[in-house]
Amino acid sequence: MSEFDKLFDENLIFVDVEAKDRESLFEKVAESLLDQGYVKESYLKALNKREDEFPTGVLTENLAIALPHANPENVNKPFIAIVKCKDLIHVEQMGIGEDEETKDFFFLGIVKETQDLQVKLLQRFMQLMNDEKFVSEYKKLNNSRDIYEYFLKKF
Repeated sequence: MSEFDKLFDENLIFVDVEAKDRESLFEKVAESLLDQGYVKESYLKALNKREDEFPTGVLTENLAIALPHANPENVNKPFIAIVKCKDLIHVEQMGIGEDEETKDFFFLGIVKETQDLQVKLLQRFMQLMNDEKFVSEYKKLNNSRDIYEYFLKKF
């Protein structure tokens, strides 16, 4: 069992999500996170503000992803929400602001007590997304249960 296992919850894995753009996707995910008690009312606004200021799109060797997150004061308990969209969503790349399109989002919920995990978490994501075998298997998964079990096993 890794230090990240407790961040995964099968109820936070969403497959074939329909959204016309980043804002509508964030709204859907934030609503579910709020309903389940993971985030505060302020989360959606904070998530969009942070993404506007510090884009989280990443073009890895094998998969374009985004790692959106809000500041810790907007999060009640730590989580990783995995979202596979039906269609490509436009985001900007981390650090350079270049355009990117992705279907794969990993929303990171970090609280003050686990802030030290954030760097390790990002490093682990980069490691996995640059692993051709991991990404190839991940792309084939299309239901919450399988994705949840895969991430518990591999993360």
